[in-house]
Amino acid sequence: MMNVPPMLEIRFPAYTSGKTPRCGPKATLAGVVYLNLTEAQQASCLSLNLVGSERISLAPDPTDHHKLSGASSMRKPKSVKKVYFNQTSILWGDSKLRATNHLAAGIHMFHFSCEFPRVNYPQSKATPEYVIKYVLQAKLLDPRTSPTDNVIATTVQPINYVPETILPPVLSAFDQEITAPYSFCDNAMDTHDNNWVFHVQAMGLQQAFRPGDTVDLQVKITGQKTLRKAKFSVIEQTDCFYPQVPDPHEEQLDLGRRLWSSQRTLCASQDLSFERDSCVLTPDLCPEHMNATRARCGSTYYAHIRTQLPRDLVALHETGYLRFTYFAELALCTSSSWGSHLRTALVRIPVPIATRVLPESDSAPSSSRMSPSVVASYDSADYGSGDGRRGTSASSAHTVVDGMSQEHGLSDGYDSNSDIAALRRGRSIADLGTKLQNLIPRRTPSSA
Repeated sequence: MMNVPPMLEIRFPAYTSGKTPRCGPKATLAGVVYLNLTEAQQASCLSLNLVGSERISLAPDPTDHHKLSGASSMRKPKSVKKVYFNQTSILWGDSKLRATNHLAAGIHMFHFSCEFPRVNYPQSKATPEYVIKYVLQAKLLDPRTSPTDNVIATTVQPINYVPETILPPVLSAFDQEITAPYSFCDNAMDTHDNNWVFHVQAMGLQQAFRPGDTVDLQVKITGQKTLRKAKFSVIEQTDCFYPQVPDPHEEQLDLGRRLWSSQRTLCASQDLSFERDSCVLTPDLCPEHMNATRARCGSTYYAHIRTQLPRDLVALHETGYLRFTYFAELALCTSSSWGSHLRTALVRIPVPIATRVLPESDSAPSSSRMSPSVVASYDSADYGSGDGRRGTSASSAHTVVDGMSQEHGLSDGYDSNSDIAALRRGRSIADLGTKLQNLIPRRTPSSA
């Protein structure tokens, strides 16, 4: 008769629909580790890990071979992994794996409760280029099974993590007459020769937008050419950096650290209605982009951008390696010199995404905890001696570079003593909130 392996599952009685649990900062998740043994089993301990991590591909396109400085002659790793936090709880047995205990055949249930750190970590998302995930992993361990692999049974339960967002207050009608909460201006450059065509100003009544909100912007277009046609689309741009995302004052290093960039169209291109203002008395004299020559004998057009953002936007602008930028790309078409075809000028209007910056004093990873408790057991299971140790541990950001070797477990290469060194090598996710959460994304200067 063949031995039936133990059945190990993580269940959540509160989620009767069977959907993936949804959690956020400071959320408490309670569940049961279900173990079914067809025969008696000797084991050392049953552990439960709550892990949040980010993994990026160093070369997502097989035809595009990115090179890292100083390592051209070495074999490049395929991916890089950063662990946001790793909480460990021993539900049963000896965490040091020094002794084995007896588990009787039958059904065993181990109740647990875990609390997420009070940190706005990036939301769960998986693409071909990167994976941000949060999982619970249960392991039944016995060091006698194998010198290299002491896992008798294991199971992984994904968790849908959603960071907190907050909508900035809308100004009153009196304040709106004084200043617009959102204001942006830039030049629209010809896609063919990169010459100046229009000056574009955008204003809105919201400083930032949450996923699913409606973007409502008034646009003013000034130039010396006749505007024939206008279109707009909303785009998400993802930039990957290594070894970390540059600080705001290190923008000149962006090109050197950027590994790859990708764009995703969120709202398909659609026509933009506009009206020409023939009664403009005051020329547009933007000190940064305009001058008297450009404003002389120009035409002014007004348009209204209104579109709804999808709900799967990445609420945080930056993660350990990634930077997300959202913008409305405006395509302005004019007649060519001979009038045979239309020429296009492009400008990108940033769409700021609102996120909540949590108090820094409460964002230490050590504030997170997991509480195990054995509540019920059937068939009179024997849990061994009373010396079984239960405890918790927490860890924060560290990096693991994976090459061709196979990964063993979720926290492969993890060392709980490397927290301080990891924070010195690069910024932790907890630091991103106070440094990088600008409501309006930074805009690169356009050529005059």
